[in-house]
Amino acid sequence: MKLPYSVITILLATMMTVLASCEEDFDIAVKKNQPQLIVEAYINNVLPLYNYVILGQSQDYYDSGFQNTPVSGATVTITEGTLLADNTYLWNTASKKQLKEAALPMLNYAFIPGIYFDTTLITDSAHALIGTPGKYYLLEIETSNKHYSAITALLQTVKIDSLTSGFHYIDNKDTLLKAQITAHFKDPDTIGDSRMYFWRHSYNKNNFGWGGLGTERYISGTDDLVNGQYLHITHSQGFEINDSVLYYMANVERKVYNFWDSYNKARNNGGPFSTPVKLQNTISGENVIGCFSGFSISTKTIVIR
Repeated sequence: MKLPYSVITILLATMMTVLASCEEDFDIAVKKNQPQLIVEAYINNVLPLYNYVILGQSQDYYDSGFQNTPVSGATVTITEGTLLADNTYLWNTASKKQLKEAALPMLNYAFIPGIYFDTTLITDSAHALIGTPGKYYLLEIETSNKHYSAITALLQTVKIDSLTSGFHYIDNKDTLLKAQITAHFKDPDTIGDSRMYFWRHSYNKNNFGWGGLGTERYISGTDDLVNGQYLHITHSQGFEINDSVLYYMANVERKVYNFWDSYNKARNNGGPFSTPVKLQNTISGENVIGCFSGFSISTKTIVIR
């Protein structure tokens, strides 16, 4: 089992890349940074196991190793609610679920500090935390006597009408015949929703987490210019002929898309002389960065031909 390639990992790797990208020596006085809580949290309507929260803490420049520091022992809850006409929220306290660090049987009882699940997955998986399109969700975190929170919406799902494969080519890396997937669907006639795309196939079938799935990171998923239109999205990744691909399309709020767009730009940042990238944080609190992502999932399976 492989764990998610998380925001925490990317942030630390980006720090190392920036520090190592210059060949000439500079005498720079680096100030100590205030450690930040890093939050990667999800709620979706299809996969209960993929509703989880990862907590980590950034380290100071002078700390050795640049290793992720998991944050254990936090109190983490998710509560379902509705948005009222006056733009306030009505939270259903009876729906509140506490997420805990746990060794889950579906993950071969691996215990990973800093990853929080609804442990109902162990005792009564049919009633584990699951999102409902049209509802809002409140994430609350208590750790080190500090409080953090975030709200995300589960938009209505966008139906995938069909998936097709085509645009065949020989991959120069492994000389295999491959094809690309095209998703066919109608964009909702609303402004502000965005798409993110994920897939599971033979190469990542044993990975866990949203970061462990394949994804198209470079196709714009915003709908400003295509609102309400029928779309045909062809992904750049190639899939082997006869491979079975389980495809997920997530309808997300613009703020969620903006965070992941800024995250992808940060992970591909060209070094200290490139344009700085600021992550579009959605978490409220002191010294915190991250995102609570509401994914309204539609899914289909295709065998590549």
